[in-house]
Amino acid sequence: MNKIAKDHVIYAMSSENKPVLNVHSGDRITFETMDCYSDEVTPDEPDRRCHRINPASGPAAIEEAMPGDTLKVTIEKIALGRRALVGSYPNSGTMKELVTRRMIHFLPVQERQLEFRSDLIVKADPMIGVIGVAPQEKEVGCGTPGEHGGNMDCRKIREGSVVYLPVFHPGALLALGDVHAVMGDGEVMGSGAEIAAEVTVKVEVLKQACAGPWVTDQDQLYALASAKTMEEALKRCCQKMNCQLQRQLGCTPETAGMLMSLEGNSEICQVVNDLVTLRFGMPLVRFLSKEGNRS
Repeated sequence: MNKIAKDHVIYAMSSENKPVLNVHSGDRITFETMDCYSDEVTPDEPDRRCHRINPASGPAAIEEAMPGDTLKVTIEKIALGRRALVGSYPNSGTMKELVTRRMIHFLPVQERQLEFRSDLIVKADPMIGVIGVAPQEKEVGCGTPGEHGGNMDCRKIREGSVVYLPVFHPGALLALGDVHAVMGDGEVMGSGAEIAAEVTVKVEVLKQACAGPWVTDQDQLYALASAKTMEEALKRCCQKMNCQLQRQLGCTPETAGMLMSLEGNSEICQVVNDLVTLRFGMPLVRFLSKEGNRS
């Protein structure tokens, strides 16, 4: 069984990280992950300040992955821990003017439900906050999103979805973490339901290039991009999707853009990191060949 234990973590994605596991294209890997606070904030120590956040378990090297390839990561299962936590923090998130004190709220998890209060139950919808490969740059912290993936906090990265990442270095060096039992689009308070988990994925190497991260679910293809502002991130998402539609449909930028206005949706992943992340979704059927396969 290919498994990475939670004591094998990194806090920055880099080509200099030594792989803790070597696998082949087509293999499955189970990543045991800490929560975003390195499992250090507990009911016994709720006020503990964690200075190393967003650990990612790994990395795993995929033998066939070479620069210029695409790493296809299918999210097969997310098994949640028994307790999540959510926080509020002064000077953090989109409501920082209203928040004057740090609060940590612990949420028991049972049968995919979270007890926010005894009279308020929240349905779990597990997703992966951090997933990425070694970036083209020397090093990028796990809390930062980019072309390599990273802390995108996209709630579409969940069981049954597929993440496509560009490969910049031999082996790709895949790592993931920062699982949320549930998180709304935007992560507006700066925290989802942070939780330890076990994530099982299937990795495959595609011998074709990939322009930054993409995600598919049952019926949508999403182009993801991160930037300093929402406007710039959305612009990059739209440009990526427009180019993909041109290639797929053999159409002009104008025609692709009109179709995007008719069928596409601009959606927020997160707006609380130094770089915000947006996604632009289109119906997956537009990218299927006549035989029903994604081209």
